[in-house]
Amino acid sequence: MTPPAAPKRKRAKTQRIKDSPLKEADWIRAATDILVKENVRGINLDRLSSKMGVTKGSFYWHFNKRLDLLQAMLNDWRRRMTLNVIQTTTRRGGSSVERLLRVLLLPREKPARAAMAVENSMRDWARRSEQPLAAVREVDHLRLSFLEGLLVEHGLTRPEARRRAYLLYCIVMGDSILHDTVSGHVPDADYAAMVSELLLKDRGPGAEKAG
Repeated sequence: MTPPAAPKRKRAKTQRIKDSPLKEADWIRAATDILVKENVRGINLDRLSSKMGVTKGSFYWHFNKRLDLLQAMLNDWRRRMTLNVIQTTTRRGGSSVERLLRVLLLPREKPARAAMAVENSMRDWARRSEQPLAAVREVDHLRLSFLEGLLVEHGLTRPEARRRAYLLYCIVMGDSILHDTVSGHVPDADYAAMVSELLLKDRGPGAEKAG
């Protein structure tokens, strides 16, 4: 006598269930870490899930696809490295020169090394893909516009402020790269004084009214 067949087990429906307390920021941080240590090709769902000790369901709680995570990384970089810096510098107040000097010395602060590692990785990624390139262009525009505004407030004409903002931005970016290896060449105080002398003197027509 043939025994009755066992009843078929119903297959559970696939659902996106949050299986860990991880937040969106955790995924962004982990992906950015891979970007810095390797490159964007190292960022994939299997790798991230294994790295964070969770299943893929946690990822899908926050993102629909890998491209969304990459865009979130770019948005986070823009917010932390540009928008927050501008807001903090503005909120702390002071004269236009004092705010410019704070920006000038940012690469010499303790968190600068980690921040520059992310910056370099973002720009390297932007050499190969349009998505990060658009973000880098926006970040550069925001930073240059902020510096230009401070120089106009200092008393420069708009065209002159735009030229000097570009030079100032080049100096800040260059110092962020070189400071870690040749920091002893120019102490902070001398560095700030020399750049101020170079870029903030001779305010030009309209300086008396602006001042």
